Amino acid sequence: IKNAIIEHFWLLNLLSQMKDFEASAEPLQECLNATELAVQESSTRLHDLTAKKLELHKLQVPTGVFE
Repeated sequence: IKNAIIEHFWLLNLLSQMKDFEASAEPLQECLNATELAVQESSTRLHDLTAKKLELHKLQVPTGVFE
């Protein structure tokens, strides 16, 4: 029974670590979702260079987002 108790607490600790990881990954997931949406919205073909540069500027990730 001692081993079962140790395993139970080990699993509880693992569950706690998993929840902490999910919470820490949430901002990154939100950023990835926003990026995916922006890319999907800009998937139309742009024929002139000015429009392409403007679209590139909109899609560039600001520095510090992933820090």
